[in-house]
Amino acid sequence: MLPARIALCCLARTFCINAAITARGMQEIGLACVLAPALQYLYPDPAARARAFARHGGHSNTHVFMAPLHVGILLALECQAARSTLPEAAIPALRDTLGTTLSALGDAFFSGTLLPFWALGSICLILAGLPGLTLLLACFLLLALLAFRVLAFFAALRHGIAVLVQLRRLDLINRAGRLKTINTLLTCLAFWLVCRTSGMGWQASALAGMAVMAGAWLTGRLHLPRILLWPGLLAVLILMDETLAAM
Repeated sequence: MLPARIALCCLARTFCINAAITARGMQEIGLACVLAPALQYLYPDPAARARAFARHGGHSNTHVFMAPLHVGILLALECQAARSTLPEAAIPALRDTLGTTLSALGDAFFSGTLLPFWALGSICLILAGLPGLTLLLACFLLLALLAFRVLAFFAALRHGIAVLVQLRRLDLINRAGRLKTINTLLTCLAFWLVCRTSGMGWQASALAGMAVMAGAWLTGRLHLPRILLWPGLLAVLILMDETLAAM
């Protein structure tokens, strides 16, 4: 196990892992910077330290919110390698597979679901004239994300690759599906609030909600590319703007 000072240093650096991102290596430089304090502590021998840095060279990319979990597992593996309980050759393959898996999970839950939930919830609260609750929602989600990143890092550092079993119990994929349903309802609510504040009748609000539900059905059931829905939405918004300007 790493000393608390070294572990906290690595955790703090995960928040800057994308500061030196490149098109070829992606997070390669950032990952080396994050792991550097731990590798210098685990491998005082220069040759062993050079091999450790080489194991984490090359293309590396994972979701930024999952980076602490990713780094924690890698550090746990390096601790095992330093004690000669894990072959060094096993780490690169695990690193590549782990980064891709966590990246897909982070994209599905955080980028594709939780961030839209925050945006839509904030829009609805602002349209409803509740800026205080909007700020509270942002603070709550920010603190929850920070807690997830810190707890995930130390759980991975302690349990290693076995932490993926605990991650599976969180059932983030199914939770993402339920949140997406809530996002659809929030989108309908946002359209209703826009129509209400614009002085339009309940018919326009009902049509806006039905349009959102129809778009969700077309993309979910018929797998219609969402990019095709944007021209239609843009045309409707332009017509609405012209109608409001003429009133």
